[in-house]
Amino acid sequence: MERLSWHFDFHSHRDIRINRDPDVVGMAEALAAAGVEEIITFAKCHTGFAYYPSRVGTPHPQMAGDAFGDVVRACKARGLRVLAYISFGIDGEACRRHPEWAQVADPAVGPRLTPDHFIASCPYTPYTDDLMLPMIQEVIDNYPVDGFFFDTMGAMGVCHCQSCQDEYRRAHGRPIPAGPADPEWIRYGAFRRERAWRVVERVGQFILERRPGAKVGFNWVGTVRFPERMPPGVTCLTCDYSTVGPQSLQGSFHAAYGKMADLPCDVMYTVINHGWGDWAPRPLAGLEQTGVAIWAHGCRPYLGDRLHPANRLDPLSVRAIRHMGEVQRRMDAVYPDADAVQPNEVLVLTGPLAQYGGPGAPGFAADHSALVPLEGMHRLLLDAGCALGIVREDLLGRHLSAARVVVLSELKAIGAATSAALRGFVEAGGQVLITGRLPAVDGEGALSWAGLRREASPWQDHIYLPLWQPDPEQSPVLVHGAFHRVEPVEAAVVLPAIQPYDCSAGMRFGHGTGPASAEPSAHPALVCRRLGQGAVWYLEAPIGSDYSQRANLWQALWFRGLMERLLPRPAARVLSAAGSVEVVPHVSPAATWAFLINHGGEQLAAGLRTARTGDAVPPYPVVVEVRVPPGRKAAAVTVGGRRRRYRVVDGVVRLETTLDCLWTVVKVTWR
Repeated sequence: MERLSWHFDFHSHRDIRINRDPDVVGMAEALAAAGVEEIITFAKCHTGFAYYPSRVGTPHPQMAGDAFGDVVRACKARGLRVLAYISFGIDGEACRRHPEWAQVADPAVGPRLTPDHFIASCPYTPYTDDLMLPMIQEVIDNYPVDGFFFDTMGAMGVCHCQSCQDEYRRAHGRPIPAGPADPEWIRYGAFRRERAWRVVERVGQFILERRPGAKVGFNWVGTVRFPERMPPGVTCLTCDYSTVGPQSLQGSFHAAYGKMADLPCDVMYTVINHGWGDWAPRPLAGLEQTGVAIWAHGCRPYLGDRLHPANRLDPLSVRAIRHMGEVQRRMDAVYPDADAVQPNEVLVLTGPLAQYGGPGAPGFAADHSALVPLEGMHRLLLDAGCALGIVREDLLGRHLSAARVVVLSELKAIGAATSAALRGFVEAGGQVLITGRLPAVDGEGALSWAGLRREASPWQDHIYLPLWQPDPEQSPVLVHGAFHRVEPVEAAVVLPAIQPYDCSAGMRFGHGTGPASAEPSAHPALVCRRLGQGAVWYLEAPIGSDYSQRANLWQALWFRGLMERLLPRPAARVLSAAGSVEVVPHVSPAATWAFLINHGGEQLAAGLRTARTGDAVPPYPVVVEVRVPPGRKAAAVTVGGRRRRYRVVDGVVRLETTLDCLWTVVKVTWR
């Protein structure tokens, strides 16, 4: 089980007193007593100040002594690993002294300089050689740190500074294009991507050559925003997600990706309610709810917190550390055996072509809108009762042998090798589900082996899906988003689309959406093509995007019916009429463990800003189903360590219970 870790934010204005009333020994003792294994503490912040007596950088003008070094030495003395935080891509002091080092997002505006706050810096200027690498060397020479955490990836943004303009002109013989309307923008995207990984590799290798075995992470690099293989020098991934919106669901989403990666993954979430600059803490229940979701997937929960400028823990930090230490002890007591593995039978695919787009796209990491259908599909599968992993494209091959279903949620494009691997997976007995669009196949046009043709122009901007079983008390299931006519060529129609009542695209009943027509249309919504021993399914509805925006529970119940057809006997699933309960199974020869995580209870302020879970969460009646392995029988079933009665139906252990707490573990022992 990955151990609890803690990040201490320390961005400080020049007039704030630093290290004037320290208690680093008390800080280290509190962390060690809670079983915290590793911390991140600041060597340099976004404002550009060093928190140690640097001869290279700018020490904070109101700092007494060595704030960074005091924390490092105290925590190392108690056996904790310590990473040095260095801001990468934001440095106010450096850019005030060297405006030519500042990033220029808009050439008409120039560098956005401030007298005393953050300024985006460009790592492709002399900033890296003249300041960053010397500061890293200074830290390595003087402190027993175990690695470095670099923040932020804004360093990879669009930049028109003189250094970037000169390099682009040398490479391509013209200035950097002004914006996406320029056809050269695609080439500029590739240029940004190549040099981003080059500087990341250079910094990482610089550290590893001087401190072999160090942990080196760049915030967000290699994660769902940048889902590709990392260059040498990066030894871990860090998902530091937004403080806005549902927290435990975001933690689960990033852990579902991180557990499938080729590097260890930390998922960072915050003690703070709104942002890094306050002490409006989340209730302890919310910290536990999110941390357990991360642990269940096998990733490391990294708590983001503020360190008091006096260089001591705030009482609210002590409270959070103690609580999460106790959660870790409870988690240790029920965590699966070392030989248990997650079956990961359902994979949701992503990758650089999905995020950045294929030919004709605006280039590297232009925006993160492609995350919307991915996040929506994660939550849709979760509410439908399915366990899942999110896998990046270049790692698909190593996970396909265990998978039974692969989902492509509105992917823009996939590689030709991925297309071939997926077709082979289907022919060998797997199921592929494509929703919302047929992805382009790099260099080959639209994916062809789904057995259908899709019109280029939308037919409707919302449609209805027929129920799996007629129900006079429920209408068909509404899905918003562009719907195209589909012509089955080698695929069979499973369900037709139902057109809105008397509506064409763009029409509404007042401010809302009208009812469904009484009869289905002539156009398919769901088709299936059998290939070899498996099948490829295509749903012509952007259900992932729509679920991300609206969380229509009837969509989740409908999707459960679809997944029952694709995956009739998963290793484990949970049936909750209200959704909001996640199942994460682990399987060994001796037992199956099913983590149940209650994602309910979050109260969201207007605009989905501040999210919090109080002490109580809604109780959800659920049915847990666990597949019986071949040749085995259930010996006992426990919930939270207590034996429970169960039934075995058609090779599946069925247990009815109520999840009236934040989380529990169902364990089925085999004989």
